[in-house]
Amino acid sequence: MAWNRKPTYGVDPERGDEWVAPEETLVDAASHFADLELPVDDSIWRFGTILLSLGSLILVGAAVWLAVLQHDTFAGIAWRNRTVDISVPPPRGIIMDRNGTPLVTNVPSFDLLVVGRQLRRAPDGTLPDIVPLAHALGRDPEELTLQINDQLRSSAVFFVATDLPRDEVLALTNNLPPGFSIITSTKRDYTDSEQFSQILGYVGKVNKNDMAADQYYVPSDTIGRLGVEASYETVLRGTHGQVSFMSGDTPDQQPATAGQNLVLTVDADIQKQLFASLSSILHETGLTQGAAIVQDVRSGAVLGMVSFPTYDDNAFSGTLSQTQVDALFNDRSRPLFDRAISGLYNPGSTIKPYIGMTALQDGLITPHQTVVNDCISLSVPNPQDPAHPYVYDNWRADTGPFDLFRAIANSCNVYFMTVGGGHGSFTGLGVDRIAAALKAGFADQRLGIDLPGEEPGFVPTPDWKWQTKQEAWYQGDTYNISIGQGDLSVTPLWINTYVSAIANGGTIWKPHVAARTVDDARQPITVYPAISLGTLPFSASVISTMQDAMRGTVTSGTASLFKDVPVPVSAKTGTAEVIKGARINSLVTAFAPSDNPQIAITVLIEGSASNQGYALRATNTFLQWYFTRATLPANSHI
Repeated sequence: MAWNRKPTYGVDPERGDEWVAPEETLVDAASHFADLELPVDDSIWRFGTILLSLGSLILVGAAVWLAVLQHDTFAGIAWRNRTVDISVPPPRGIIMDRNGTPLVTNVPSFDLLVVGRQLRRAPDGTLPDIVPLAHALGRDPEELTLQINDQLRSSAVFFVATDLPRDEVLALTNNLPPGFSIITSTKRDYTDSEQFSQILGYVGKVNKNDMAADQYYVPSDTIGRLGVEASYETVLRGTHGQVSFMSGDTPDQQPATAGQNLVLTVDADIQKQLFASLSSILHETGLTQGAAIVQDVRSGAVLGMVSFPTYDDNAFSGTLSQTQVDALFNDRSRPLFDRAISGLYNPGSTIKPYIGMTALQDGLITPHQTVVNDCISLSVPNPQDPAHPYVYDNWRADTGPFDLFRAIANSCNVYFMTVGGGHGSFTGLGVDRIAAALKAGFADQRLGIDLPGEEPGFVPTPDWKWQTKQEAWYQGDTYNISIGQGDLSVTPLWINTYVSAIANGGTIWKPHVAARTVDDARQPITVYPAISLGTLPFSASVISTMQDAMRGTVTSGTASLFKDVPVPVSAKTGTAEVIKGARINSLVTAFAPSDNPQIAITVLIEGSASNQGYALRATNTFLQWYFTRATLPANSHI
């Protein structure tokens, strides 16, 4: 009999594990697992609440920090996103001579600026304002359009024209289309440029290296390249201004602050006369290269300094032509090279006062001691060929005994070769004592003049010769440095500085060209004091003896041309052979008045064929002018 069987929901143990009925999936009574649904633990709720609270606090704090504490910062960013800022180069400080005469001034310069986002464009992308603008500039409209579009690819703001003439500026002033602005700046105008360029130098556009080295600079800036423009760059350059452009608004301008004005120790009248004195001789003789320097012996202040050939520093205010580039940078005569402080020359006989003082200081000689009985030649045995000794001729034949005074006055080579290197029974100073004395007087160092490019002199020694040439030092080498020849080389600046020290009694002043900075009312801001580097390594009596000996060069020696100068002059002439028997350099160094020294002057003229006294003549022209002026310069202890 059949009936409906009530279903059961168990597991039949006799079926094994072969299969599971569908209803068996609901059975978990025999499972070793806990119930699948468990309540959430309270600790989890607490952790979530804390995390949510912390997040809310952070969000509130960030909102306060952004909206309140950093308001000014982000407002500035927002403003900058709406504006275009242009840095305006400041006017450089004026450079004046010691009497306040401007040597360089600033003249207005007008540049046309393009702000790309403000340019007006037609639907086809062209610039409808270009045609009238190009006509005002005297440019071809198509060419100007190409220039603007090309520059827009690399910069959103740029100058499309610089140093605009005044008539173009007037034509544009009231008719500038949107996106164009005239920016007023300045450029340098050097008065009597060629006469002062070696001192003043020039300015040029900054380059990538300049901007990488100093974050002050922006691409529109200029920077001092030579002279005081370079050495006093941070004083002269000033503080940038700023022009801010905002769409639809008039540009907001913050004016630049000009640099400080610089007063030099240089006297403009002295500089011009020194230039004229040297220029006249060079023009007359067909020579082109030379240098001269005048200093106050009481302070080291440079009153005038020239170097030939010179250059026009105004040329750098615009774009140089290829002809100008070749003349300035590729000419073998190197017009940018300041021979007075950078040129290394054999000092020739101008070194003899130094050698004489060294011998006096060491007790090797006395002032009136006869060292040689004539000044014709000096003969030294030749070990390799005894029949043919080495013979050193004097520059002229002078007979009779020579002491220090006569040797200085007549520039006797034989005397100083004997004193320096010895001869016969007379033991000379020797190279070691000469080199030590020269180095004690800074002959192998930079003196530290406040102009770029000064070179240190060179004092040769036996060790140097062996290390560089693998040659032994000979007696003839000592003879050479004793008369300022051979490998001994110094600058005209060093010669003038050591002669200034003789004149003032022994103080070696640091040469300098800057006196002070002043404000627009000419009131001092910074004063640059005179600095003593040390003293000559000689006693006061030795220096006094040399002062007298150098006076004898004028009264009875090779500088007798100076007898007609209105005040007594002390001097030493010199020649240095550049190409044996073919070319010499002519030198003179002097100080005056002899009894109350004010100035020292050194003049060098390069490359004359023979000793014609060119430097002597140029120096005489200057001294005659200097000491016959109606008003002599005030004491220049600055």
